[in-house]
Amino acid sequence: MKATHVRRALVAALLVMLSATAAHADDLSISQFRVRGPAGGNDEFVELFNSGSKALDLSGYKFNASNASGTAGTRLTLPSGTSIGAGCYLLLANGASGGYSGNVAGDIKYSTGVTDDGGLAILNGAGKLIDQVGLSAGSAYQAGTPLASLGTTNADKGYARSTDAAGLPRNTGNNQADFVVVSPTTPHNSTSTCVVMGQSFSIADASVTVQGATDVKMPFTVTLTQPAPAGGVTVQATTHDSTATVANGDYDALDTTLKIAEGQTQASFNVVVHGRTTPSDDKAFEVKLSQPGGNIPLARDTALGAILYNIPVAAEIWQIQGREQISPLVGKPVKTTANVVTAVGPAGFTMQTPDARADADPLTSNGIYVYTGGKPTATVGDVVDVDATVDNYYNLPELKNATVTVKAHGSRLPAPVVFGDKIPSSNPDKLSCGATNFQCFVGMRVVIENGMINTGNKRFSTQPYAEVSITANGKRSLRLPGVRYGVPVPAGVELPNWSGNPEVFKMNTADFGAVPANTPFVAGSTFRAEGVISYDFGAYTFIPTKITLKRAAEMPRSVSPTAPYALRIGAFNTERFCDSDFNTTFTCSGNSKEPTADEVALKTQRLSAYIGTVLKLPDVLSVEEVKSLSVLQGLAQQLNGEYRTKYQAYLLPGHDPSGINVGFLVRSDRVRVVSVQQLAADENWNDNGQTAFVHDHPPLLLTAEARGVRFQVISVHTKARTNVDKDDAGAVRDRQKRFLQASSLARQVQKLQTTNPWQPLMVVGDFNAYQFSDGWVDVVGLISGKYKDSENQLKLGKNIVQPALWNAVESVPKNDRYSFLFTEKFGPIQGYTQAGSGNSGREVPTVQVLDHALLNYAARLRFVEMQYGRADLDAPAQTAADAVTATDARKAIGVSDHDGFVVDLFVPGKLGQQKPRGYDEHRDDDDDDHGKGHGWGH
Repeated sequence: MKATHVRRALVAALLVMLSATAAHADDLSISQFRVRGPAGGNDEFVELFNSGSKALDLSGYKFNASNASGTAGTRLTLPSGTSIGAGCYLLLANGASGGYSGNVAGDIKYSTGVTDDGGLAILNGAGKLIDQVGLSAGSAYQAGTPLASLGTTNADKGYARSTDAAGLPRNTGNNQADFVVVSPTTPHNSTSTCVVMGQSFSIADASVTVQGATDVKMPFTVTLTQPAPAGGVTVQATTHDSTATVANGDYDALDTTLKIAEGQTQASFNVVVHGRTTPSDDKAFEVKLSQPGGNIPLARDTALGAILYNIPVAAEIWQIQGREQISPLVGKPVKTTANVVTAVGPAGFTMQTPDARADADPLTSNGIYVYTGGKPTATVGDVVDVDATVDNYYNLPELKNATVTVKAHGSRLPAPVVFGDKIPSSNPDKLSCGATNFQCFVGMRVVIENGMINTGNKRFSTQPYAEVSITANGKRSLRLPGVRYGVPVPAGVELPNWSGNPEVFKMNTADFGAVPANTPFVAGSTFRAEGVISYDFGAYTFIPTKITLKRAAEMPRSVSPTAPYALRIGAFNTERFCDSDFNTTFTCSGNSKEPTADEVALKTQRLSAYIGTVLKLPDVLSVEEVKSLSVLQGLAQQLNGEYRTKYQAYLLPGHDPSGINVGFLVRSDRVRVVSVQQLAADENWNDNGQTAFVHDHPPLLLTAEARGVRFQVISVHTKARTNVDKDDAGAVRDRQKRFLQASSLARQVQKLQTTNPWQPLMVVGDFNAYQFSDGWVDVVGLISGKYKDSENQLKLGKNIVQPALWNAVESVPKNDRYSFLFTEKFGPIQGYTQAGSGNSGREVPTVQVLDHALLNYAARLRFVEMQYGRADLDAPAQTAADAVTATDARKAIGVSDHDGFVVDLFVPGKLGQQKPRGYDEHRDDDDDDHGKGHGWGH
């Protein structure tokens, strides 16, 4: 075992012993409890006992509880004036429905119970832990080995604390040794007979801090529970070596007889601890009591004497940082000299080892944050000496309680680490810092030449425009091919795991004043920045000292206007465009109630703004997640009134229990509708023994004509992939349903293109699937005729669609290939921790394509361009919130959780308008040319 690990283990052991000492020193204990009784899970009580000789004021004390996962909360705060006499009891009882049923009345009631395998604790008003008991290893509250859960049987069974020879509650710091099962329970309350405590000796733990060569006296106290009788009493106290030894000169041995005078309850003595001038691990020895006079028993016969060495360690920054998130010198005073201040914040600064002294270990950082608590006096370029204590602030190594001495000004800054294509690594198997991608850079200068803002600002209660997600390689955080990171590749699937984009990290733009507080940033913007790497709320974070936007993305960002020769076909998931009627199995809104009429009207206005200003009024628009024809007609009327168009609405109800459907908006001034019909609406399958419809949202087929060209569009909204990456029966069921839906639609597509092979056909909408396989079911590949059994757990055999359809997404620039933003939660991995409620460790905002446009050969011949409109995914959260009251095009921002798209097809007018750029009617189609239409058909 490494020396640093030995030291950590010792310090941890000392802290445990000291905390146990504090618990023993307090006379209050949990003496009996049950977390389930004859009346059920709420039939609970907690009995408290005062083993001291004086009454205790319990005002503001807290009764806390934990579940088996470590989530803890306060169940009761004792009211002002609550006290418990010497040798007396206080009974806390669950007063909820089905609560405490015992004959002894509870003194104070609480209403939220304790889980059968959780834990419970008593804390004083300052939050100090007084006593704790655990019923599982996962409980936040436990001492030593936790007790076994008594299960879920409703019975009068609980645990009671055993007593020692002196009749005192046994509290060794080990629940397993201190409690016994009692059945039936025998609770006591404040009116129960108090116990007259017997006479006994106890000795309390002690500690001293050594800060130099001077010897220090460590005082110990021996206590009697009742005043000493006539003539007084004696007891022997003897020191014994542990990690501290007399032979090594750590302390002086002592063997002495103490006398507690008549009528007194205490006697004290000192052990001399020797000073030293060099750093050392903390040490401890023991003091044991023996030979008690007057036949008085020993309630606690052993005390721990902890020697805490607080001698500054001369260290370089990289020695303080070490290779792990926790410094090998945590808790120790250090002195580090002649380092350069690299960045200054409102409450501290970062400093870095000059290049000439930097260590050669790439896995240790040469920078660190110095917390000053206020605006530092040091400035960038100062050379400083720092005397401080090493701290670990929520996994950020830092120096606190710092004394800073400026030795020089205007020094050259250490060379920065350049973040770009290779650093941080995009390969989770070869991370830049070994186990993490960023730990070895924490506190160090960093330059990002080609930064990409991946998400708009988050919004916190005190920060309308807070952190953003970024990459340093100029690329968006795209969902790339492969099975989800961290999920085993299914048997029989020849795919790798997607990397999980380990190169993605946070940026807190305003922390060090690079920009004013609450400066908004739109995703898709590019930048150059200088700054430092930090660690904030469980995640690695870049804090810039300088930042320059190279390209500021607009919000909203509209598609280009429709060309005169083009027919524009689009798709847009409206995110639960509902009416105000609750006439479905579940609410359309997904909430507890449907929107009001005013909220429906506002949503209609905002969707109109998106379709009109962002998508530029497509000729045909597939719309998904629409409740009814009437609300879609309302949207058509809104568009026609605002933009002088002639939209007609088409929708046929499907089978979704919340009532959302697919439909079309068609411009009757530019397109003639021939027919609208559902496909395979009545197909069913065996859904776990029940006959159910295959399609919740049956595909909707539009047949229409524009400028003499007949074409067809299928609107789709397949089953969400919410569960598919999991390993349970629900995931198996959902994969099968997605496979059946895609197979059904593929058969419909093949039938249509076989009947009219030269008629343009497009399949558009929210496929809830990527443009590649996720390893389970390649929905898009199956519908388009490009399914590969080797890449999917569910096998198809021969493709249904021939010739295959082409996905127009392939024509879109890679950084723009997304229509949905999803935050992948990968847990506490790669140095990321669960920093708080709702945080799941490493969280990666990932943009992905769920909304596609599949074109048959005839449609591809006419293909001009595919574009995504941007008003939803890239907006700062506060911008989207403010858009609700906007009166201009900004009211489109944030109206949905998808971004819509448009595809332009070349359909010339009667006058033969200008041909599109690149038009060549004799050019052959080439599958390798990503997307511009070839051999423009007529």
